Amino acid sequence: MGSDMGSRLKRIINKIRTLFYPPVCPLCEEVLKGGKTRICDRCRPKITYLTEPTCLKCGKEIDDIEKEYCDDCKVKPKSFVKGFPAMRYREPIKRSIVNFKYHNKSTFADCYALEIVKTHGKDIIEAAPEVLIPVPVHKSKLEKRGYNQAEVLAKSLGAYLNIPVDNTVLKRTVNTTPQKLLDNEERQKNLERAFISDKKQVQYKRIMLVDDIYTTGSTIEACTKVLKAAGVKEVYFTSICIGKD
Repeated sequence: MGSDMGSRLKRIINKIRTLFYPPVCPLCEEVLKGGKTRICDRCRPKITYLTEPTCLKCGKEIDDIEKEYCDDCKVKPKSFVKGFPAMRYREPIKRSIVNFKYHNKSTFADCYALEIVKTHGKDIIEAAPEVLIPVPVHKSKLEKRGYNQAEVLAKSLGAYLNIPVDNTVLKRTVNTTPQKLLDNEERQKNLERAFISDKKQVQYKRIMLVDDIYTTGSTIEACTKVLKAAGVKEVYFTSICIGKD
């Protein structure tokens, strides 16, 4: 009885929320008909999905079908097993993610999660992660934004794929300079000692990191090293977008 009442109350709350805050397309922000979160028909053709050939490690597009890895993964081998990014990092997604991160558009997460499920849901299920771990933000940024966009994304994705989310394993101890302002070498140095795990031995053996954007992989690699040092055997990642370089 209590469970039925709880479910009914949740549906009522969701209806009220939809009434006052109807879902919008995360690209043009027009209100969507039918009350469902998605990219509208007008904006969908503007999205660029990744096409083969792609890097066998990070999933980034490569120009030569004979190559197995992108130049970045070849020059700087990565510790994670494989990545599953959904889209190319270009307009209009770039502008949408800025709004998602910095302008209180956390509701966009549900739509982004659906795009990841659409492109890599099967791959993620086959990778069989025990848990999704969002890339953490520093507490000062969390206080300023009010939420960690990677955590909001991970919770939406976890709900669709029935995978639990754990935001307690990783912590960001250094408030680093935004990665987009740095070159490749500076990005790597910027993230040294930026992440820690409070747990000497992490209980999970296979996990999937979740973040909004993958560019050079410095952030994912830094998190991977911390997790593997704490006992995790296999680390994967997924992201909304991946940059070309």
